[in-house]
Amino acid sequence: MTHTNTPAPHRILPSARRRSTGVRRFRRTIGIAFARGAAHATGTGLIGLLFWWITHR
Repeated sequence: MTHTNTPAPHRILPSARRRSTGVRRFRRTIGIAFARGAAHATGTGLIGLLFWWITHR
């Protein structure tokens, strides 16, 4: 056997596996819940600010 300085053959990386439908559904549910929570907090904050402004005039 002779030793050569040839580089190793390039390996083709496997394509990223698609996430399962359960994982995608879970991530989407978390995102929607976060967005709804942020919208609710913003809305209640604005209503509270409006109420404070009306009562302190």
